[in-house]
Amino acid sequence: MIQDVRTGWVEGISILLALTLLVLITSWNDWLKDRQFVKLASNSRDEEVTVIRGKLGAMQRIDIWSLVVGDVVILNAGDKVPADCIIISSSNLLVEDENSQVS
Repeated sequence: MIQDVRTGWVEGISILLALTLLVLITSWNDWLKDRQFVKLASNSRDEEVTVIRGKLGAMQRIDIWSLVVGDVVILNAGDKVPADCIIISSSNLLVEDENSQVS
């Protein structure tokens, strides 16, 4: 309810400023949380695997993001498969899918 016509606009402007400030603070907070989540998610995916690479067949440990077509990945018990692959040879291989069912 407007008491004075000359100062009635102050209440409306103050509500709009408070709402704008609230939206900006919430957006900033969400943006910071999203950045933190992306950083944590990328750190959890930094793993190394043993591969046979090149004509000489030398084994080396590389980051999973450095895999290229033609790399032969050596997996040990408990390792995660870092990419789509073809199994060359295995012994007692068990695979868990996304639903944790052993096949």
